[in-house]
Amino acid sequence: MHYLYFIIALLLAGPASAQTTYSEWSNPDSSGANPQTQQLIDRLNKLIDEAEKARAADPAFLRDLRDLTRPPVTATVTAKPQIVLNDDFGDGDFSANPVWNISAGKYWIEQGWGLRSAVTQQAETPQAQQQTIKEKNRNAALAILGAVLNQSTSNNSVANTASAPTQPSSAVISTEAPIANAFVMEFDIYSSQPLGRLDIGPYQGTNLVSGYRLSYTPGGAMQIISSSARGINVVAESQAAISLEDKQTHTIRWTRDGAGRMNISIDGSAVIEGADRSFADPFQGLAIDNQGGDYIIRRIAVNGAS
Repeated sequence: MHYLYFIIALLLAGPASAQTTYSEWSNPDSSGANPQTQQLIDRLNKLIDEAEKARAADPAFLRDLRDLTRPPVTATVTAKPQIVLNDDFGDGDFSANPVWNISAGKYWIEQGWGLRSAVTQQAETPQAQQQTIKEKNRNAALAILGAVLNQSTSNNSVANTASAPTQPSSAVISTEAPIANAFVMEFDIYSSQPLGRLDIGPYQGTNLVSGYRLSYTPGGAMQIISSSARGINVVAESQAAISLEDKQTHTIRWTRDGAGRMNISIDGSAVIEGADRSFADPFQGLAIDNQGGDYIIRRIAVNGAS
């Protein structure tokens, strides 16, 4: 027990002035730590070691003493995800801060609402009208962003004969942003017509077609689509049909983690869960494709940086 008495006496020992005033405390973890303080800690640890070997005191008491000699644990601060895109279109201009580029069709700022595009959809044939909604979704997946490819082809060819102007079947807009492979995207959308289809998602490289798309067809299943040189794949889709045409603004949240797991929620309710690891590198921007509907993006934000 003499070890225990010595340890207690050592802890209680100190200058007489400590009974009435406190001296300035010197952090032992700092580069200018007091050598005497460190010597005291080393001696105390040695005495605790000897007391443990001789079983001179209660083990729990000795553990508490040893904890006193350990430096405080500094909590690790996890960096918050960086916001790489945040636009509510309140400035009335999508050509700057950030810059949105139109590849096809027309987009404009609807004052007090947001970024809008309206594409007149051509009338369907009776055969097309007989297709089920699910068939339409799957067939549309095979033609995702086809208007972008057609636009590129037509721009590279020279027309030898005059032709009448045609109504664009798609409106495509995009913005560059260093979106990480794991990201959180949230946007507010207003859909006024139960027609067409809207695709939105991150693209990789300089090809707007390459990447992931969240695809919404009014009254149909919402889908997550992977599009790359290897082909087009429906990663996951909602179990129920979704209609946003209720004269309300809806918030859609899309998350993707480092393992490729993706979740989609609408107004806080989960609608899609899926996983895909087709893309392991960061994305270079975000693309929006309106194929025959009337949509307003009121706000959009993306977290995650490459």
